[in-house]
Amino acid sequence: MIAPLIAFSLVGLLIFYVQNLVLFPYVHLRLLALLLFYVGLRPSLSLTLALGLVLGCLQDSYATTPFGLHLGASLVLVAMARFSRRRLLLQQLGFQALAGLAALALQEVYLQLVTFMLGYQPLFSHDLIRVHGMEILGTAALGPLMHLLVQLVPDALRGLGWRPRSEPMPYRPFGE
Repeated sequence: MIAPLIAFSLVGLLIFYVQNLVLFPYVHLRLLALLLFYVGLRPSLSLTLALGLVLGCLQDSYATTPFGLHLGASLVLVAMARFSRRRLLLQQLGFQALAGLAALALQEVYLQLVTFMLGYQPLFSHDLIRVHGMEILGTAALGPLMHLLVQLVPDALRGLGWRPRSEPMPYRPFGE
């Protein structure tokens, strides 16, 4: 679990820096949330929870919101990914994109409710909902690309010699 966690954390860190240092003034997307959702569709729950913790703390340390807000939103995404993984036929990218859209919308509802309870903004202001709705739709449209990226990371790790625990060691007689 350590090698995929480090690899996905580095991918998340790269996405975070590109998103906040290059794209931020012009493009608002939730690429880390989409990465976490697609990693959540993989079989390993411990990897998903650990990555949610890493990415949530990364976003909380960068944002001016109270610590734990993005961490909680990451856990909402993990829960939605695990729910979608069990309930939907996720072999087709169309269903994955719809499940990602629903997860991002649920994350937005969580963020709106928590910031309202903390007194930062009015509950579901019209302008904010419109802007964040477009942001969510744009992010969900990138779902198939994120699916490919999430599949490439374990393939790259296998190319470097990493094997998941479920794959047995090849049998080699002593002396070969």
